[in-house]
Amino acid sequence: MSARGYCEDDVILLAGATGRVGAATLTALVREGGRVVVLSRDRSRADATITAALESTVRERAAAFAADLRIASDAENAVAHAVRTLGRIDAVVNLAGSGFGPVALPQSSLDDLQKPLRTFVETAYTLTVAALRAMLVQPYRDGARSRGRIVTVTAGSSKSPAPGRALFGAAKAAVNTLMLGVARDHKADGIVANALVLGGVAFAGAESFYSPEDLKAAATPEEVAEVLTFLASDRSSGINGALVDLNAREVD
Repeated sequence: MSARGYCEDDVILLAGATGRVGAATLTALVREGGRVVVLSRDRSRADATITAALESTVRERAAAFAADLRIASDAENAVAHAVRTLGRIDAVVNLAGSGFGPVALPQSSLDDLQKPLRTFVETAYTLTVAALRAMLVQPYRDGARSRGRIVTVTAGSSKSPAPGRALFGAAKAAVNTLMLGVARDHKADGIVANALVLGGVAFAGAESFYSPEDLKAAATPEEVAEVLTFLASDRSSGINGALVDLNAREVD
């Protein structure tokens, strides 16, 4: 751990840590001094991620909590648990939601639209609103410029959908708008909210559908984690209401 980390003693809610870049993000947040509540529908998976990602000497800085973010009361309970046990919430890092394959619009159904809305928009809404309510009533930490940061991961298809990705992109675009709305509505309240818009990510198994050239150009999980950690810290307080593109070495 660094002598003075980006997130030194900050309390951070991390959703989606059991996914493709979650372990790298958890590792980076703890390395930079964060105290992390790891949210998952399956607490045993969150515990396994903590055990696999962190050295035993720092493992006490992370704790698992079971929450299904499609259920508003679960998000509220997760936030209440963090406040009750750790005193406050300094940041939310939201990676929740699994991907969807291409869907051709002429063959799609209303359910095909509702699935990504439930997976991405509803989960972003429940966690964001529950955390925002807690952040708005807590004091600033000494010397901090913001009293709470929220960063949610979206995708390049939210701005320019790849073929077959219109429904996926529409859901991710709604999450972008949610983050922009939080930033604008609460800019005078010390709340910072941004979306991290990802291009390709070279996670384990990505070689099955990326060309070697595209795989080399894609961001690594560690690169994603470094940006998320910065955006979750008070050092990023000057970045608010932004759609932060992370395309690594992709230039097309």
